[in-house]
Amino acid sequence: MKSLLPPLDWRPARSEDLPAMTRIYNESVQGGGHSPMLGDATPYGLSLQLKEGRENGWPMWVLASGSDIIGWAYLRRIVWGGAACNAVADLWIYVARAWHGSGVAMLMARHVHPQILRHGFDTLTCWILGGNRRSLSLVRGCRLKRWAVLPDVVRYGDRTNDLEIWGVRADDPQWQDYMIRMDARYRRLEQRARLAGAPVFEPSRTIPDDERVDLAHTLADDSADAVGASADATAAPADAVAEALQTA
Repeated sequence: MKSLLPPLDWRPARSEDLPAMTRIYNESVQGGGHSPMLGDATPYGLSLQLKEGRENGWPMWVLASGSDIIGWAYLRRIVWGGAACNAVADLWIYVARAWHGSGVAMLMARHVHPQILRHGFDTLTCWILGGNRRSLSLVRGCRLKRWAVLPDVVRYGDRTNDLEIWGVRADDPQWQDYMIRMDARYRRLEQRARLAGAPVFEPSRTIPDDERVDLAHTLADDSADAVGASADATAAPADAVAEALQTA
């Protein structure tokens, strides 16, 4: 029997979340094959992304288990084309390594789905390294299509990786219907698991105390339990702005 997720808080990211978000991002860099960055991010660099999002109306969220930030997501315009591509979104999702395999990434994708059109995007893209199996599984599960492959364009020393661009027309009624039905199916599975007494997922390690945040006054958009597939990094930063993540 699959494990249930504990109650989780999904809310907009705040400045005090940046250390934990940075740690989660850096885990994807250290793992190799999940992020195109060659060095660690810093809280300052990520703060520039948070500021950019607020100035442009691009939402950034975190998912928290109690006081622990266990994942984050960012929905922004793709960098290519400038204002001409204002309606084309680039989705990033990162999950803490301790929560891989828990269903957290799919839960986050389900939370993001209804926000895409609300934020003025009619097209959704995810830019994924070819070796990132979990992310590829997630976008397939969400019925995105592989629109392009840039072969061997990402280089880590003597290693290379393809860059795959997956996407969908977010205003396609058939895709919207699929995502709504998929969310309903997950909710039914979650309810059945609760009634069957499924065990609660336990992360593989404890998040350091210095990265905990006070969520006592947080108003979450939603709180849910989930059973399902997972991904560690759905869409890695693939634009020049992301270089600021490495700025000290």
